[in-house]
Amino acid sequence: MLGTKDSWRTLYSSPRPTMADLIVDGVLEHEIAKHYTSGYHRALLGHGYEAEGFFPHLGKEGRWLFFTAAPLRSASGEIVGAQETLQDVTDRRKAEDALRASERKYRELSMTDDLTNLFNARYLYLRAVEEIDRAERYNRPLCLLMLDMDDFKSYNDTYGHPKGDLVLQRLAQTIRRCIRKTDSAFRYGGEEFTVLLPESSLSEAVEIAERIRREFSQESFHPQPGAVVRKTMSIGVTQLISGEKAKALLSRADRILYRAKRNGKNRVDDGEMLE
Repeated sequence: MLGTKDSWRTLYSSPRPTMADLIVDGVLEHEIAKHYTSGYHRALLGHGYEAEGFFPHLGKEGRWLFFTAAPLRSASGEIVGAQETLQDVTDRRKAEDALRASERKYRELSMTDDLTNLFNARYLYLRAVEEIDRAERYNRPLCLLMLDMDDFKSYNDTYGHPKGDLVLQRLAQTIRRCIRKTDSAFRYGGEEFTVLLPESSLSEAVEIAERIRREFSQESFHPQPGAVVRKTMSIGVTQLISGEKAKALLSRADRILYRAKRNGKNRVDDGEMLE
């Protein structure tokens, strides 16, 4: 490669300057950035630059390379050449990617309910605190739904828990289908579910709750040959009161929910005049 501009052939599919070429040519740093959009930085020791990138034309599947380039100077300080080194770091990058994927999967498992794939109760409290802080900071509304399936114990006792699990999964799907992307749904425990609704007024939250209740009541279940069963749910709706903590918000929603059950089930209660 001495005395040529052909060193690009080992790395790229078409002619372009390598880092060493740019250094020899005395290119200014802002010009270097045009050729290394994936990022580069000055070397920690000595002069020159370091970068890391993926080269799809190397090998069958491409390779990740870490490379450095530094100027070679004469006794008078004039740049007379450049030295560039390359290190194959593909295995390291694969290991890092696998670790990140594993960590992401662990985080998902730690905050997700296995049966319904909704968030779990542990994560509910974390999100509730975050959303309450945000609502208080920016003086924005925040509502919460507390949902509970009516007479679920009787269904389980009659048809068995595996059939009951299918009903819970269908309810989770209905909730997910009826809420917005900015909302968060959780399995609170057993057949009880919770939905956080940021940026929602009480009337908007009631509308979402009614949509969930109505759509779920139209679902049909066939727990055994010849049996067609429809299930209903009761929902309590409440809005954050300024200065309120997560525990108090959840507790009030729970009281409203059970008032809906006492008043006949299969209904939405917005907590008006709650004693």
